[in-house]
Amino acid sequence: MSVYAITIPCFAQMLRSLTTLLIKGEERAQALGFDPQHLLDARLAPDMHTLARQVEFTCTQAQEAVCRLTQQALPRLATPANMRQAKALIEDTLAMLASADRAAVDAGAERQVSITLAGGLSFDMTGLEYALNWATPQFYFHLVTAYNILRHNGVPLGKAEYVQHMFAYARQPELLV
Repeated sequence: MSVYAITIPCFAQMLRSLTTLLIKGEERAQALGFDPQHLLDARLAPDMHTLARQVEFTCTQAQEAVCRLTQQALPRLATPANMRQAKALIEDTLAMLASADRAAVDAGAERQVSITLAGGLSFDMTGLEYALNWATPQFYFHLVTAYNILRHNGVPLGKAEYVQHMFAYARQPELLV
């Protein structure tokens, strides 16, 4: 199983979807006459992170996956202060993913990966276990939470925006004559 194949292309296609979601959010805010910053500050519950932090965390998971699997220093990403910065963070992350060395990422499958959370709780696993059980679920958690914040705030989104990459596989139904 290629760790690269199950992470990098999937993260990239979903980050492009996240950009689409943010653009639709901006358009909705402008149509209703309010500042898109309102959306970046929105959250689903008082104890949850804002949309801006969800974008940051989604990008963090993608970038950290490359770094942990290829034994590079972990990035320090900043929370975007506006929609321009949010989209730029996604573009920077896409550029990092595009430059990731497939062989180096795949070589990380058998390496030990350790994650220590605030408070000292640590997780030790192989690179493959990390990719499957940590990086991917964390990435999608924050991405879906961003989607949900936007939907909760009236942005008209559906599955077509979320899985826009699937249209590359679509075929038109055959017409009956």
